[in-house]
Amino acid sequence: MSISSKKIVKIAKALADENRYKVFKTIADKGEIVCKDITDLFNLSQPTISHHLKILIESDLIEVRKDGKWSYFSVKKVTINSYLFSIKQHIK
Repeated sequence: MSISSKKIVKIAKALADENRYKVFKTIADKGEIVCKDITDLFNLSQPTISHHLKILIESDLIEVRKDGKWSYFSVKKVTINSYLFSIKQHIK
């Protein structure tokens, strides 16, 4: 369940950007959301939203499910749980 230090840093960097964290939080709050709906919720361009989503996917924080022309995003809970577990390992 523990993850490498390299992955911990990658996740922390992904969440360090305020807009990206807000996108992540929105996905977590909604459970699953289509890209268009994310774009509609933020005062950011679609390419900027796509950039943030790409970083969250590469950090293994979210996953994408394709259904026709739509892409649905959801949080990868196993990654979040492993991240939190690994961080807690260092707190005494």
